[in-house]
Amino acid sequence: MESLKAGKIPRTATGPIAVVGDGPVGLLTACLLARHHPVCRIGEGREGARPGTDPRLYALSATSLNLLERLGIYSELAPARCRVFSALEIWIHRHRSRLRFSAEDIGGGLLGATVWARDLLPVLESRIQTAGIIRWEGHPDQIERAEDGWRLTGNGKEGVFPLLIVAEGGNSRLREREGIPLDIHDYGESAVTGWCVPEREGGDVLRQVFTPWGPLGLLPVPGGGLSFVWSMPNPIARNWLMRKPEEWAALIEEASEGFYGRIQLPEAPHAFPLRRQVARRYVTGRFALVGDAAHVVHPFAGQGLNLGFLDAGVLAGRLARTLCRSGPVSWDAALLAYDRNRRSANLRFLAGLEALRLFLRGRDPLGWRDQALAVLARHRLLRRPWVAVAAGHGSRRLLREGTPVRVA
Repeated sequence: MESLKAGKIPRTATGPIAVVGDGPVGLLTACLLARHHPVCRIGEGREGARPGTDPRLYALSATSLNLLERLGIYSELAPARCRVFSALEIWIHRHRSRLRFSAEDIGGGLLGATVWARDLLPVLESRIQTAGIIRWEGHPDQIERAEDGWRLTGNGKEGVFPLLIVAEGGNSRLREREGIPLDIHDYGESAVTGWCVPEREGGDVLRQVFTPWGPLGLLPVPGGGLSFVWSMPNPIARNWLMRKPEEWAALIEEASEGFYGRIQLPEAPHAFPLRRQVARRYVTGRFALVGDAAHVVHPFAGQGLNLGFLDAGVLAGRLARTLCRSGPVSWDAALLAYDRNRRSANLRFLAGLEALRLFLRGRDPLGWRDQALAVLARHRLLRRPWVAVAAGHGSRRLLREGTPVRVA
């Protein structure tokens, strides 16, 4: 095994922890773990070409920014490559009531920031290098269970790892090979996403419009402009994707009720299918799932990556506390605690997300929804729990480290 630069291997915890995955959750997990224990990052290199061209925009919560700042990443990104937002505005298309969740509802600061994947991934990659994390090109089929953990053979090398952390994404082959069952729900919808240039900027506010065709999210973009994510039934998406960019601009103008003025689309949008996918367990033996490998959620609340970052933060925290205790290292106890904490928290979030989505997009013949939105709009105390969830503050007690990022 190549020599490791991340530090001395403590006590009975022989070998580095292996992290599989080249996406942001896998990279963050490896960086957080490397602060307490040697780490080997295993990947096939397929995502290595992504950083300069990846078109995705992430809406990171304040807690996700705090996790990044533990590694000095948020300071490096902001303000040039981050667009902070301090409020979220929700309304039903052509209805009077508008609901605004603001950072002021929980004492000020910010709710989060948007950042392009092409900006975030290279910074995470640079932290991988400075942390001394070994990069090992390998195929999942080369990873096998061993008496003392996991064994990887290939490319003339052999390594033994006490833990295997999997952040392969929603189509994880290692999760499938371990036989971890999934609960899957196909929404019969697609998320149509793209980038547009509005006549009027909308400030530091995320907006969500529930239109007759599905929810439309409008996110301010670093450097100016808007990113949009419009979830709609598959037949509508297939039909609309044949339209020209100028026709899409008119549709977004109508859906946003002219709030941004005239809109231009530099290029046609693209779409991806939507499903809810939840692993029935996150841990089996010395094997743990994080991020999309454990859960895939509907994008309308923009929380998918934030849930994955929370997985990484909680797992790293549990393992760090285990390593700091005297006596033998109890990997199994730390992993089971992670499984209990994150699986229950994610299931509660998913239930609330589905209830909110159905409430806002369903029929409302008696006008109860408008009345509920009006009551929430008038009473800050009722909004605070929702704002705390959007900012990720409800998970601070699980992370037990650092202070929230606040921007004046």
